[in-house]
Amino acid sequence: MKSAPLLLAGVLVFLCACTCKKPSTEAAAPPTPAPASSGAARYTGVLTAAHASHGCPYLVEADVEGAKVLLIPIGLDEKYLKDGTKLTFTYRLSRASSGECHEGQPAILEEVSVVP
Repeated sequence: MKSAPLLLAGVLVFLCACTCKKPSTEAAAPPTPAPASSGAARYTGVLTAAHASHGCPYLVEADVEGAKVLLIPIGLDEKYLKDGTKLTFTYRLSRASSGECHEGQPAILEEVSVVP
């Protein structure tokens, strides 16, 4: 009979822990780009390795509708992976894992070309 109050207390603690909401620590999302297609908006960005110490080997710093956006390029061809490369592209956000990089948002860059 002594274990009944202990069991009840344990169940209450479990229920409280499961229903508590944690505050969101996510940053505000950048503007949503147009879907990638032949008529989609093209953006210009610079590939940078400046955030490598934060677990981000390469990021694309782009200006999207007046806001500076950091994109983690997913599956970008290696010929573009050079610090300082200026690119034009369309993109769509990805749900792929960003690994250790927490500086930007994973994105699939399409219709990529190098700006001379």
